[in-house]
Amino acid sequence: MSLYKPKKSRFWHFDFQYKGQRYNGSTGCTAKRDAQRVEDDQRRQVSLGVQAKPTITLEEACNKWQTEVGDNLKSKSNTLYQFGYLIAALGGSTLLHAIEFTDLRTYAAIRRGKVSDSTINREIQLLRRVVNWLRPAKVEVPEIEWDDLMAKEPDWRIRELTFDEERRLFAHLHDNLKPLVRFALLSGQRRSEIISLRWADVDEVGARATVQVKGGSKHSFPLSPAMLAIIKAQPKVCPQVFTYVCQRPAPRRKDRPARVKGERYPFSKQGWMRQWRRALKDAGIEDYRFHDNRHTAATRNLRSSGNIVGVQRLLGHKNVGTTTRYAHAQEDDVRAMLFATESRIIPEPDDEGLPKPQKSAKNGE
Repeated sequence: MSLYKPKKSRFWHFDFQYKGQRYNGSTGCTAKRDAQRVEDDQRRQVSLGVQAKPTITLEEACNKWQTEVGDNLKSKSNTLYQFGYLIAALGGSTLLHAIEFTDLRTYAAIRRGKVSDSTINREIQLLRRVVNWLRPAKVEVPEIEWDDLMAKEPDWRIRELTFDEERRLFAHLHDNLKPLVRFALLSGQRRSEIISLRWADVDEVGARATVQVKGGSKHSFPLSPAMLAIIKAQPKVCPQVFTYVCQRPAPRRKDRPARVKGERYPFSKQGWMRQWRRALKDAGIEDYRFHDNRHTAATRNLRSSGNIVGVQRLLGHKNVGTTTRYAHAQEDDVRAMLFATESRIIPEPDDEGLPKPQKSAKNGE
């Protein structure tokens, strides 16, 4: 038979010869009747001399993109995870061109119970990148209305720490975290950028620091006297600037050596977040994440200076449009603005509540 179903595939495959040349591949169909129609169409195209585009499976497409593109990106590990979810759900042996809009809509519905809409959007957008990247190679790719698959993401969230909340937070923060959080509030840099900041990346004479940002590029920003003082106060015990004092010993793990009580070690990505959350709870601060320190720094600097380009360069935004999201005004700011404006341009009202008439400069009336 020219149609068969491999043991590890849910799709029927065709395998036939025409004028001594062999043609085979997956039909992308789970029903034999549908697979027969695909094979008949393949035979018809071959007999007419129509050169069909080569096919590629989802797993082959993902591996090819990862090898030639993904491995060169800073987000390499993220794309590997995302491909893993896509392949597990859609099937690695599924022909790429056989993936339909409904398949991805079902995928999104299943994933929605486990992750956020923004995460699902990024996974689908990754598959879209693969498809668009393969299109010039003239292989069979699906035609999908990608934009219709994108879920609506929450509006841009800006949470600013009030000065009273800041006072309460530092009253409950562990001493290990105080320099880290203070530097975040002053510099506006991301958590991963701060904990990975190295002494080699700090120019104390020129008062400048360089961090590695998302995507693998580098961002350099000036250090204020307060930021520089925080850095200089840190003990130089390892390549990283910010370290913590170990409170209790810990055995050796695959990803790190043993921890000795009283010794200093660089911060991990997540290990210290429990202390951060405990401080927020004890301080009575709700709906505040570590990334909101970046929002707070941006809002404070923009409010005090009005220099949106300066804030853009501090945060390392490539597009000033991203920075304008911080140009929000609190209600008190609006009231102060209106009061200041009215006091300058509106004359005092007369007894009837109307502006007093202005005297003529010509006749004094």
